[in-house]
Amino acid sequence: MQTLAKRWTDSSLSPRRCAALRTALVTALVASMTACSPAASTPPVTQDAGTDAGTDAGTASDGTASDASSTDGGSADGGASAAKWWTCGDWESATGTKTPRLSGCEATFDDGKYGCKAPWYGVKQAGTNYTCNSCRGGDPEMQGKWRFVDFTTEDPTAALPNGRKELLIVDGNTWHLRTGNTDAAGKWREVKVDGWYWCSDAAELKTKDNAFHVTKVDGDKDLGWFAPDIFTGHFLSSGPNLRAWGFFADFNKTWAGDFKYCRVGSTIGGKACTDPFL
Repeated sequence: MQTLAKRWTDSSLSPRRCAALRTALVTALVASMTACSPAASTPPVTQDAGTDAGTDAGTASDGTASDASSTDGGSADGGASAAKWWTCGDWESATGTKTPRLSGCEATFDDGKYGCKAPWYGVKQAGTNYTCNSCRGGDPEMQGKWRFVDFTTEDPTAALPNGRKELLIVDGNTWHLRTGNTDAAGKWREVKVDGWYWCSDAAELKTKDNAFHVTKVDGDKDLGWFAPDIFTGHFLSSGPNLRAWGFFADFNKTWAGDFKYCRVGSTIGGKACTDPFL
């Protein structure tokens, strides 16, 4: 977890790597997203986002896994809720061949279990092997539900353009996003995104950003998410109940922006931060 060390910038809709989305990302909050062509897959999947063959963390040897449609969820908020649609077994049953850890990695790492825990075997991305992971069980400070809020006011009750609703759930070292809005014709559209993440080390990635894998997408393709995919980013803290999720639209190349969230169950400015889908 990083502290808020830079000014949060204006944010937009979900990050994805379609060429049109990259150029429109910061202003797209008030407009429809450019369509991408999703390649649906079930977690775990090849973790180089389809660009290289190799041994990847959380990747089953045959690329298969159980369906992530169960509503019993993981343990992000200590129990089941209508907002959860996955099971920990989707990741924890994965097998693979471990890549030897680089000797230059930080001596210590967090191997705790904070929820669902995809096993760590190392990741091959664009021909480069990544073996360091400082949060093998996930970021303990990010566990739980987070509601997307207006970037400027931070008001959980403030209406968002196009009636947007978004919930980010961090469950161990897995992450899950439910987001939707109303299109120009007044029709509601939404998507559910599943993935997992790992925390890099300066020995292999100078920025020490997290890497977020997208393993499954279920919903409207016009919202710009597809799988398999990978992008880098980080969580910035502004106290216990506000976070900025800043990320690149790709693997550490094209900066997308920062997106602000409040912790569900907390109070921000005297107003309750609630699950927008309940």
